[in-house]
Amino acid sequence: MGTVEPKFAPRPPTKLNRPILPDNEITRIRVERLHPRVTQWDYLHLEGLRRELDAVLGRLPSSNHPVLDLFCGTKPYSELVRSRQVWGIDCDRHFGGADVLGALPLPFRDGAFAAVMCTQALHLVDDPVATIRDMGRVLRHDGHAVVTIPHLFIAEGDFERHWSREDLQRLFWDWDDVQIRGIDGPGVALAFMAGRLTMLAARRWRAVRLCYVPIVVIMNGACSLLDWLLRPLHRRFPHSLLLLARPGANRSPT
Repeated sequence: MGTVEPKFAPRPPTKLNRPILPDNEITRIRVERLHPRVTQWDYLHLEGLRRELDAVLGRLPSSNHPVLDLFCGTKPYSELVRSRQVWGIDCDRHFGGADVLGALPLPFRDGAFAAVMCTQALHLVDDPVATIRDMGRVLRHDGHAVVTIPHLFIAEGDFERHWSREDLQRLFWDWDDVQIRGIDGPGVALAFMAGRLTMLAARRWRAVRLCYVPIVVIMNGACSLLDWLLRPLHRRFPHSLLLLARPGANRSPT
């Protein structure tokens, strides 16, 4: 990967300095991500993400070294990491979960972490190739990267990169034991898109707001059934992607 493909190309660095959210809002976001409810418009998306992260993080080898939550937000998934300290790093304190503020290069020594977790954030970074290289630097030689990205989604702006399973394989071309699995399928993707539109409509129109909860519950139930019926399409059209990989023994600069 000597020449960086346009879809992986770096952008001018983004500087964020958003005000920190109120404590109750931070708590609400954290709880909704770790324990989603069927009354949430993004319930199926978040439930699948939590389920798969729980399965993967629970199988990581035991280690005395900490785990890094990269671009951690509210750090909702730290509870899924068993018996290890989790350090959260983010660009600002907007979501209140960061233990450390920083950008590239990551402000940690080489080989400091047993695992690096990056959930639903890698497709947003300004320089994904450099980010992945630095993830490998701060990982121990026997450590793991756990990354999730959306796959079937409608981008909200040019800052969101749209990658496939093959794109992830190219980004992690010099890592070892790269495993990429899909999370759910087209039914969950439909629920996410329709749910977002419903949530935005409820903000604007009182009539939608009054019947928002039953609409969301019915939508989640119908799309869950649809996703089950479309299971044969999950591998080809996953809603999200989860990657598990180890740093390559002889990694070269990208």
